[in-house]
Amino acid sequence: MVQFKVVGQEVLRADGIEKVTGQARYVADITLPGMLYASILRSPHAHARILRVDKSRALAVTGVKAVVTGADFSGRIGICLTDQYPLARGKVRFMGEPVAAVIASSTDLARQARDFIEVEYEPLAAVTDPEEAARPETPLIHEELATYKHLPGFFPEPGTNIFHHYKLRRGDVERAFAEADLIIENKFTFPPNHHVALEPHGAIAQVHPGGGMTVWCSSQAPFIVRHTLASMFNLPLSKVRVVVPYLGGGFGGKSDVTIEPLVGVLAAAVPGRPVRLVLEREEVFQGTVIGRGLVAYYKTAVAKDGRLLGEKITLYWNGGGYGDYAVNIVTGGGHNSPGPYAIDNLHIDSYGVYTNTPPTGAYRGYGHPEVHWACERQREIIAHKLNINPVELRLKNCLGPGKVNSLGQMIEEYNGRLDLCIKAVARELGLEEGQGNQAAAKRALPWYRRRGAGLAAFGKSPVMTTNAQSGAIVRLNEDGTASVSVGAVEMGQGTYTALGQIAAEALSLPVTKIHVVPFVDTDVSPLEWQTVASHTTWAVGTAVLAAAREARKQVLAAAATILAVKPGELEIEGGRVFVKSRPDKGLPFSQLAAGYTYPDGRTANDPIIGRATFVPRGLTYPDPENGQGNCAADWTYGCQGAEVEVDLRTGTIEVLKLVTAIDPGRVINPLTARGQITGAMVQAMGSALSEKLVFGPNGAMRNPTLTDYKIPTAMDMPAELKTIFIETPDQTGPFGARGLGEHGAVAIPPAIANALYAALGIDFYELPLTPDAVLRPLKKMGAKPAGKGDEKYARVL
Repeated sequence: MVQFKVVGQEVLRADGIEKVTGQARYVADITLPGMLYASILRSPHAHARILRVDKSRALAVTGVKAVVTGADFSGRIGICLTDQYPLARGKVRFMGEPVAAVIASSTDLARQARDFIEVEYEPLAAVTDPEEAARPETPLIHEELATYKHLPGFFPEPGTNIFHHYKLRRGDVERAFAEADLIIENKFTFPPNHHVALEPHGAIAQVHPGGGMTVWCSSQAPFIVRHTLASMFNLPLSKVRVVVPYLGGGFGGKSDVTIEPLVGVLAAAVPGRPVRLVLEREEVFQGTVIGRGLVAYYKTAVAKDGRLLGEKITLYWNGGGYGDYAVNIVTGGGHNSPGPYAIDNLHIDSYGVYTNTPPTGAYRGYGHPEVHWACERQREIIAHKLNINPVELRLKNCLGPGKVNSLGQMIEEYNGRLDLCIKAVARELGLEEGQGNQAAAKRALPWYRRRGAGLAAFGKSPVMTTNAQSGAIVRLNEDGTASVSVGAVEMGQGTYTALGQIAAEALSLPVTKIHVVPFVDTDVSPLEWQTVASHTTWAVGTAVLAAAREARKQVLAAAATILAVKPGELEIEGGRVFVKSRPDKGLPFSQLAAGYTYPDGRTANDPIIGRATFVPRGLTYPDPENGQGNCAADWTYGCQGAEVEVDLRTGTIEVLKLVTAIDPGRVINPLTARGQITGAMVQAMGSALSEKLVFGPNGAMRNPTLTDYKIPTAMDMPAELKTIFIETPDQTGPFGARGLGEHGAVAIPPAIANALYAALGIDFYELPLTPDAVLRPLKKMGAKPAGKGDEKYARVL
């Protein structure tokens, strides 16, 4: 194995001190001269026509500068599917959609005046279930779907609520069913969740008197924001500046665009004055994007030895009131729905469906956790039906070198070793032997408690556009340090620390001499697609590595001229370039950074600045008929496991242990990598056990606060959280690295449910696995509530 000096070392977070001391500045910390403040009037209806908006009383409030409605801006927005307005026009499609906005000299005045706006609505029937919304008889949410512009590779079905239908066809599924020894059919659901990033969404926009605008925002996608605003206002890209300071978490909830187009419209109403909007927590729940929301049908053909012969999958994705944020989830979730397995015969229909809920956007894992919930539960059920150890069934079918995935891509050795990850988790939980998942359950426990362990495999592709650009600039400074500038956003994942290590390794510098610029400014930062898809270390890291190597090449060329030797005779170490045969003959970086000066005053070289870009080559749109193609740039595989203990009296589940084995190629920084995986496991545990956005029949969100929406706290943490790295270097990534940021969240829910089956012998098909959800099947089996003959639980199970 190659020995690195910086890569692979545990380096403390570059942004840690600023954040823990409160020195890091976020959007809400920015104050500009002449700043105005906005407050949004949101729809109380999930589906209604807007008949009249009267803003006269609001305008009469002292200190109000403007009141803006949907009538003031007519252009639709959308990157993949142009189906939305910054403010609702003619119709509202989810409760919480912006209808009007007040701009005033203070937030309090803006809120006061907001309540004076009068809106008359004509309520319409609301639908919150995607399967119901997909039926032909359901009223249309978007009557004008046929007129919406969309990118190639997306297939709306006008006259329905289906904004994208992704099809994947491979082999002959009907023949597989005819030849099967066993056919298993099940329905699974994954409810809507929320990201609950610590920092609420915020943005400040200012339209400049001389033309153009500047936006400061909490966004994972500053260049997407720039493109959207330039298109909205018919401005050159050079006239739109987007600045992202420190970002307090995103998890996908701040990708694409959210409130930035709205704030841009508000700023246009008061040219020259900056307008700030920072959402309250309830607004974040109701007025941005949510995650998840899937109804999945799986029908699997299996041979008696456990081989997966074929599978028919139908997916209904809850896109919410607008589909632009979710179209890629429909595609990525579709081709990942068979999971990390080689199945020759597939028939997959993945539908993105409009409903009257807030729009669904990216959420850590981008469609992968949803389909893995269904897929990995289905695999477990198959194993039990066949009386095969679930570990054995997965190993028999899992993808590996020489096998072909659902897209028709051949898996290579450098794509990673899923089989080793499965075996590692099985060993960790004691599941590798033929006893299946019952070993942990047999430990001595009180009669009213049951224990079980289970696992679930996963594979994840970075669902991205075919031209997802990444860039990097590496500049040597006059003191011998180096500055790195990228367009990727640091939102807590440790990206800038890892990128600094990559640059340090390439330049043979101590990592303490590398400074990664801690903000993104589209006027000066290199172009970046967006910070999503767990692609930053892999893609942006590749650009940083190339830029650092370009800077290194310039150092060698300059030093060779000055020292009168060939570049191949030189070595670099510790910020100094020297002749290999004469280490005393050399130059420090500091003398070369801005151009070496000879004794007579002549300059020997240009300033040392390395530049590079990276775009994955050869990616294609999926074939319109069979959904296959070179549509995934890379893959990361792994396996996750859980050990749980259940109280039969109350239905409460205690997660004792979570474990992830993952093959991320090369781990750049084990400390931050483990942190990412650990955080993802706990976040996904919330999805498994407690998190669910609840909508009433009228589309009202019933739990849009942290009082009613339950996320894990320190009290819920498992006693043990373990990460195991299986490193198979990726030939396409920097020093062999591939993505791992979202992966720790992908398969935790099915792992917990599989462990629950080991404890209770009960299969679960819906999330979350609340105490009530556990007690319902127990009662059906004859168990009584706690306190009424508790000992009968032991006899029932």
